[in-house]
Formats: sequence, structure tokens, C-alpha cells
Amino acid sequence: MDVQRMDRVDFQIDAADEDNDLKLTMFGSAAASLKRFATSPRVSHVEFTKGFDNDGNRITINPRYNVNYDHMDVVMTYDADDTLITVTASKDDQEVTISQQLNDDNMLSPTISRDGSLSLAWDRKLGDHNSVRTTLNPNRSVEVEWKDEAWTANVNFPMEEDSMKGATVHIKRDVRF
Repeated sequence: MDVQRMDRVDFQIDAADEDNDLKLTMFGSAAASLKRFATSPRVSHVEFTKGFDNDGNRITINPRYNVNYDHMDVVMTYDADDTLITVTASKDDQEVTISQQLNDDNMLSPTISRDGSLSLAWDRKLGDHNSVRTTLNPNRSVEVEWKDEAWTANVNFPMEEDSMKGATVHIKRDVRF
């Protein structure tokens, strides 16, 4: 429940069939009032994940549907040793990411999209529960996400000529009760 919106309860339902390597995740919301709760639940997002083992490698197929935006896509992965290939496809856009684990602490992930845009992400582990992900989106931006235990800092530097105007910084902390 969002303390700013006490009239609504958000929910997440996770289900798994381990024998068939199948998972379901569903997000939604409902009115917080007991009178309206039974008639008002609304699903906003549904996704399934089906996994397959293939000669020591892993294949997953993950169809997703966002009800609020009437947006459907599918994420397919092929995981072989230190290489992960991810294809994300919808009717409007497709992209391919090939991630290569360089060593225990570093991974590079170039991505190309249907429109020809490129990005390059570098993931660096900094120890237990600590990491930095830097993503270069040529001619668009540089994004940095730094996770330090329960803290996360996100920095976005737009690339507009030679100006740093529009840079944003967001810092949050996960608090668990």
C-alpha cells in the first residue's frame, strides 16, 4: 500500500511450476475499502516465463502484456557459459543484446535496436551487494546506476552538444520492516 494513496492496494502474484519450468507473474491494484475490494481488482501486467535446458545451455521465453498501455512483447534468452543473448520483440520495436561476462566482476553488453540505435553497458561488481552499471547511448546520454547495499543512485547525463544541462541524479534507499 502506498502511504500517499491510502485508497488503493497494489498486489503482485507469483506462481511457479518447477516440474515444467514455468512461472507466472501478475501485478495489479484494488480499492483499499473492503466494500469495493471484491469488485474493483484490476490486473495491470501479466507475464509468463518458460525455461528449457538445451545441451547444458538455457533458453527462456517470456511473453509479457501491460494492460494499462495495451503493450505486448516477448523476451527470449539464450544463456551459454559466459554469453547471454537477449532478444526483445514487440510489433513496434525489436532489439538484440549480447552480454559477455569478461571475468567474475565485469560484463559488457552491446545492444542494437531495430531503428539502428546502439548502446553499450558495462556492469562492474564492487563486492557483496554493490555494483555499478554504466550505459553509453551514443548521441543521447550516459546513464550510471550505482548500487551500494540498500542505496541506489541513478545519474543521467544527456548528450546535447557540449552542455551538461539536464543532468539528473536520483538517490533512494530500500527500507524493509
